[in-house]
Order: sequence, then C-alpha cells, then structure tokens
Amino acid sequence: MTTVGSRPAPTAPGRHAPLRGPRGPAFALADQVLSSASNFLLGVIVARAGGAEALGTFGVAFLVWLAVLGTSRALISEPMTVAGEPDASRTELGEGLAGSVLVGVAAAAVLGVAGLVLVLTGVGAGGLLALAPWLPSLLAQDYCRGAAFRVGRPDHALASDAAFFLVQAAVTVAVFATGVANLTCLLAAWGVGATVGMVVAMYLSRVRVVVAGPVARLRALWPRSRWFVAEFATAFPADQGYLLLLPLLLSTAEFGMYRAGASLVGPVVVLFVAGGNVGLPSAVRSLRDGGVAGLARFAPRLTAAVSGATIVYCGLAALLAEPLLPLAYGADFAQATTVTRVVALQYVIYSLSFGWGVATKAADRMRRLWGVRLVSVVVSVAAVVLFTRDWGTTGAAFAGVATACVYSAGVVLAFRSVRRGGAHPRRR
Repeated sequence: MTTVGSRPAPTAPGRHAPLRGPRGPAFALADQVLSSASNFLLGVIVARAGGAEALGTFGVAFLVWLAVLGTSRALISEPMTVAGEPDASRTELGEGLAGSVLVGVAAAAVLGVAGLVLVLTGVGAGGLLALAPWLPSLLAQDYCRGAAFRVGRPDHALASDAAFFLVQAAVTVAVFATGVANLTCLLAAWGVGATVGMVVAMYLSRVRVVVAGPVARLRALWPRSRWFVAEFATAFPADQGYLLLLPLLLSTAEFGMYRAGASLVGPVVVLFVAGGNVGLPSAVRSLRDGGVAGLARFAPRLTAAVSGATIVYCGLAALLAEPLLPLAYGADFAQATTVTRVVALQYVIYSLSFGWGVATKAADRMRRLWGVRLVSVVVSVAAVVLFTRDWGTTGAAFAGVATACVYSAGVVLAFRSVRRGGAHPRRR
C-alpha cells in the first residue's frame, strides 16, 4: 500500500503504483476545487474587465469549450476507465494523451474556420478565435488529470492543477499590469496555465505523447466510445448547449447576466466532477466484485454523498445570492439573484440521480442513458424557447429545472432496467 510521502511499492515496468488510503479522496476533492476555481475566477475577471457584454461573449466561448471537452472525454478518458484496466501502461496512457492532442488540433481547426466565417459575415466571434489555439493544451491537461485519477494518483492531478492555477494567475496579473486586459489576453492566460499544467503532469507520471498510437487507440476504443459520444451528444444540448440559444432569443448582454447568476452556483460542479472522478472507478470495482447487486448498493451511497453536499452548497448560494453577485461581478449584476436561486434548484434535482447515472455508465449501458438524454434535449430546447419568450432570463433558468426533472427521473428508470438486464459483457 502506497501513501503520499512514502516510497512507492515496486511495480511492473511501465506501470503505476496506485495511491490508496484516506488521503486519496482528499487530494481528489482539493484538485477539483482548484480546477473549478480557476474557471470561476476567469468568468469573474472577464465580467469585471468588460461587463455583461464581455461575460456573454466569454460564456459562448466557454460553452464551446465544454462541448469540445465532453467530446474528448467521451472518445478517450471515460471508455478507457470503464474498460477496467486500473494499472494502464505508459504506452497506453501516452496513446490516449496523443489522442487528446489530436482531438484538440482538429477542434481548433474547425473552430478557427467557423470563427473566420462568422467574422466575415459580420458576426462577432472574437471569443471563439481566441479560444481555438489553446484547445490542444487544455484537452491534454484535462486528459492528464483524468489519467492520474485512473491510476490512483490524485496527488499528480493536484500538482498539475496547482501549476495551472498559479501560472494563469501570474499571466493574468501581467495582463492587467500592461493594460491589455481584453478577452483574448485573458483566454491566453488560461491557455498558458493549461500548457504548464500539462507539462507538470507529464513529468510526474513519466508519460510521453506516443505519436504513432492515437488513431489506433481511438479506433480500438470506438466500439465502446461511440455510445459515450452518443450520450454526450444528447447530454450537452440538454444540460448546457441549449443556452447557446439565449444570445439569439435575448441579447449577448442579457446572456452575460444569466451567466453571472448561473456561475455563482457553478462551483457546485466541483462535487459532480469529483464524484465522477472517484465514483466511476469505484462503481466499476463494485460491479467487478459484487455484480449488478453490488453496483445497486453503491449507487444510492454515491447519490447521498453528492446530493447532500449539493443541497448545502446550493442552499447557501441561493440565500446569499443578493449580496454576493454585486460583490463578485459588480453592482449591475444584482438583478441576476432570481436566476441564481432557480439554477440552484436545478442542480439539486440533478444530484438526486447522480449515483444511478454513474452506475449505468459503469455497467457499460450507455445506450440507455442516450435514450434518456434524447428526451431531455427535446424538453430543454422546447422549454427554453417557450419560457424565455415570456419570462426572459428567469424563464431560461426554469427551462433548466424542467430538463433536470425529466433527466433525473429517466436516469433512475434506466438503472432499473440495468438491474433487470444485467451489465454488458466487457469488451476489450
């Protein structure tokens, strides 16, 4: 058994010694707090520097980043975790890292072309063009974090994100000191931090990009990853993607106001991501050791832990929204108080099905989650169009509540069908 500060136990060549014991979850939680804090503070800085209009532009770019990130995770990180190989070789990890870089390069090219087309047609796309060059570094750093959790080394993930945060903060200070604190420069600070964080993670894990392996790795993962991609392709529009309609239905500034209210609750995602980082490998072990019955016992325990913490955080955010919004974003953002409270309710509802969603992924039954997401995306798009037309930004928040109710109910029903049908046979 290995703990931080002790000499690692010998492992097979090219293998990683897992970090176990009580400090493992603490490192995982600390890492996710740090990672999410950098994203949250970036939004606050953008709002302070440019107001609601700049925050709305950043919000569009950030939603695009979430879409690219989720696609990369669905193609590579999550299917590698569910494959059930906790001690992956450095070659395997290096191939996955190269795959993440390849996805980032492809996404940057698509985003660059799309941004140029929008600019030529008179649509502002500065945020998209500023984000594009940094996608390979951002995806690679995220992959390294996920790989650290996969092999039981959350301390490596924490070190990577600490370097990310410190470098981002230093570059941001320099940007303000030189008087060029625009969105392009602030996103560049984010990207430079990600690049340094990636380098730190690669050094600690001794993983290098395997240039010859990414396409073969992506093809080998495809029989499983296609269902992760299909689930995400419906999950993202239902959870976040429908918000891209708001600048069209309202305005960029009003979307920025919505983003301020939602972002105040947003740090609760720390609990969801940390719960997934720890919960998915744990769910896979529960399935391996106890079958579907063991997975069924694990799901409510994970749900209770995540939803309990979510209720506490969202309750505080709802109660303190009125003084916190002007304090964080500026006096004009006090009008987002109602949005904050409704979005807090949305996250609480999502948390009530969290463990069952993770358990369904661990059972390799992504097709069932895909069906749930397909229904959710229809509900979310219809609700945001109807509610926003009558109630503005508050209506957009209530559209999220409606989607959360449909999704959470569907996830619980999906896992019930998993219990009846059993887990999918493992594919290698």
